[in-house]
Formats: sequence, C-alpha cells, structure tokens
Amino acid sequence: MKTKLILIAAVMLLAFTVGAYAQTGATYTVSQETIDKVACCGLAEPTGAIAFNAVASSPASVTGTITLRYNLPIANTGGGATGVQITTAGAGGLTPATLTASNDAITGQGVVVITVPAGNVYPNTMTLSNVRINVSGSCNTSTGAVEAHASSTGNFLTIGETDAIALVKSVGPALVAPTVPTPISVNASNGVITGSGTTAVTFSEAFLTAFGHTSTFPDTTRTYQTLIRLTVSAIPTGVTITFPNAQGIFQVSSSTGVPSASNAVLTASTGVQYVYYVMTAASSPAATDTLPLLPTAATAGPFPLAPANVTISAALAPITTGATATAFPSYTANCETSPVTFLTVSGVLNTILLVPYATTEVGYNTALSVANTTKDPGTTAMANFPTAIQQTGKITIYFYPKNGSTIASWVSTSYPSLYGLDSAGKLPAGGTFVALLSQILPTTVTEFGGYLFIVTDFTNAHGEFFVSNFDNFTHGALMLVVSDLDRATSGAGRTQEQGLSQ
Repeated sequence: MKTKLILIAAVMLLAFTVGAYAQTGATYTVSQETIDKVACCGLAEPTGAIAFNAVASSPASVTGTITLRYNLPIANTGGGATGVQITTAGAGGLTPATLTASNDAITGQGVVVITVPAGNVYPNTMTLSNVRINVSGSCNTSTGAVEAHASSTGNFLTIGETDAIALVKSVGPALVAPTVPTPISVNASNGVITGSGTTAVTFSEAFLTAFGHTSTFPDTTRTYQTLIRLTVSAIPTGVTITFPNAQGIFQVSSSTGVPSASNAVLTASTGVQYVYYVMTAASSPAATDTLPLLPTAATAGPFPLAPANVTISAALAPITTGATATAFPSYTANCETSPVTFLTVSGVLNTILLVPYATTEVGYNTALSVANTTKDPGTTAMANFPTAIQQTGKITIYFYPKNGSTIASWVSTSYPSLYGLDSAGKLPAGGTFVALLSQILPTTVTEFGGYLFIVTDFTNAHGEFFVSNFDNFTHGALMLVVSDLDRATSGAGRTQEQGLSQ
C-alpha cells in the first residue's frame, strides 16, 4: 500500500523568494511515496518514487547533479525498461534529466546520480521511480526501513543532506506459517486413508499486497507475476499426493511461472519436492489474500508403507541467488514459512512375541518357530475375513537371562538363507523361521535360562516354542503376542502397558 506524495519540505525561506541572496540555480522541494512494507526475502523490492519540484520563485536550473544514497543495494542498475527511471514534466520546452545507478564499491549501498540540465524553469518536476532494492539481508537484522539521503550540486534542495527520505516503512516476512486443521491420516500397514483423503492447507499474506501484482496490472515494471513455491518433504513409497490446478487466485505453473492446465502430482521421493503456483489476478490492496490448498492423498502400495510425517512450507518465488535488471521480482529462501505436517503415515508395522522361558541348561534346549502368516487363502476362503497384506521382514531376538546379565541381540539379516530365511536374511510371507536356541545364542554364551522377546518387521507373526531334553521331556506352548493396551482411563499417569494374547 502506498501513501501518495508526502511533502518533506515545501516552505521556502523568505530569503529565496525576495532575492536577499544571490542564487544561480533552481530550488527544488522534495516529496516522495512511502510503501508500507516489502518482503524481507526480496532481491528486487520496489521503493517509493521521489519527486523534485521546482519552486515558482526560483531561477532556472543550472547544470548540476542530485545524488541519492540508499541504505541498501539497488537491484536494477542495468537500465532499460526495467531499470531505474527519471522523468521530467512541466511546461513545454523542458530538457529531460538523465541518471546513472550503481552500488558503492565499498559499502555496497545504492547510489543514484541525477544529471540536472540547465535552463529548466517552473513548473518543472523531475521524478525518480522504479528503484528496486535488495532487502534480502534484512530478515534477521534490525533494518526496519528503506531510506535515502539526498545532496545537490549547482541547484538547491530544501531538504538537508542529514534528513532521511523514507521510501519503505518496514521489511518483514511475506507469508505467515500455514494452517492445517486436520492432517491426512494413512494406515501404514494397509494404506487405508481416514476420511476423504483431502485436507485444507492455507497460506496467507503477512501484510497487505505481499503477493504483489501481476506483470500487466498495475505494476508493469514486473517481468512476471508472483509465484509461490511449495516445499514438500520426503514422500514414502506407495503414496501419491495431488495438488489441484486452480487454487484461489493461483494456478499450478512451472518454476518460471508458465501456467499449467494439469494438477501437480507428487510420488515417492527421498528428498524434498517443489510445487509452483502462479498468481493469475492482482492481490487485493485492502484484504489479506490466501493460497488455499486442497491436496489429496492416494495409496497404491506395496504395503506396509514406511511411517512418515509429510510436511509443507512455502516461499515467494522465483528463488534465485541474485537479482538482475531484467527479472523482477526475485527472492531468496530466507523467509520461507516454517513447515507443518499435512499427512501422516503411521500404524503397527511389526509383531512382538514373548517366550516366557527358554533354556539351554543341563542338557535341555529350546526350539523356536515363527510363522509369517501375512500370506493367507484370501477373503473368499476365509469367509470374508480380511486378508493380510503380504510382507517380508527381518527378525530380531532379544535375550534376558535370569541373572539379569546382558547378551547381544540376534538379527536375522546376518544369517541369509538359514533357518527358513531368504537370501537377505528376511522371512518371506508364508515362510516359517525354525531354529534351536543354542544355534542363535552368541558363541560366548555357554548356557542360557530366561525369557525372550522376538520382534518381527512384519505384521501377523505367530510363534511356538518347545523346551526339551530330547529324551523323556518335551513341553511346548504358543508364544504370547504383545500388544499395546490404552490404560489412560484406568488411572492417573498410566498410558500404555503390555497386553498379551496367543
């Protein structure tokens, strides 16, 4: 939002008006536009125009200069249609002013030198416009405004060199953190999605007109419309996320702002992925605009899915490492919003089995058998009982001796093609793991007596164990299946405890 032409100093000293002192050049008052706020990640943010207005009673201008020193670098020093502009207006016959724009070699701050021609008389106004400033280093600093200081040779300014000309009131983030009322929930074991599989993710402007304008209205100095770059975190295999083409005043586009007629479809990835939306209408200067997203999830397996929290964040785009005189606006990623979770993949993906007692003492041994029953006859053969999702996974066995000592766990992936395992040391769907306790104990353990926990990386595991002296005694029992029981309602401070079943 802009405040129109605030007069910095419009009253002339009486000495100038009555000719009390000799004067060889024109006197100019200085007025400017002030922009409320710009995005702190901006590499080429617009600043307010500055007008130099000849005073009616002053002489004609003489050849001279007006120098503007900005407190930040100028992005568009290259000239041309998108460069810094100077226009001269007034009664006919005025000679146009010219300028050069650069950045100080020592400080890096912007400098504009206006060459004032001789012979221009009142009414004569020179307007400096389209100065774009790199404010991208201001997100985490105390820089709160964009301003310039003016000085003159040959002619006179009613504003002093120590007086700052405010061109932008403040610098800050362009977007606020997104809101996600209810993330999409996916069951990891079978891919079932809770609800419709669609959620609402809303990004909003942090200040009015943060989204800016289009390249054709009202800011024709822009090379293209505002883009929003969405950053989506790693997506597990078997999950697809679709972002609809049209979302509010935005449309799916390429990274350079070319609109697309298709939805943005993201599949499995090990790293972040980007989705771009281009603004198709000017942002309202009187209301906070939003980018209302409605991403939809679908699953196709293989199951189980890897647990995941898929997050999303956003930044103004295009994101570059530097601004040029022919590409505006441009942004860095240093004011990207914080990520929020919009999709979760969770659920039970293993089975925990308990052997209450196993031994290799005094001539006894214990046989262990674990079946991967994720392979079954199917719903028809089982009278419409839900079929399992076929899975392959490793087995880990934890030993707990009765004397409380510590023994290293046994992991099946270290024993490929043994005990019913496949070549990767995993138990396939429909397979059965069979081994004696003495075969899997560390070689440093001569005798064992205690209990075992067996954890499988697949669901629907069942097991049996036999304690025998292989002569006149054998005892067998089913392994107990350990599950989580929510006990939060049965006593203060009690949350989850073991539940056992066969």
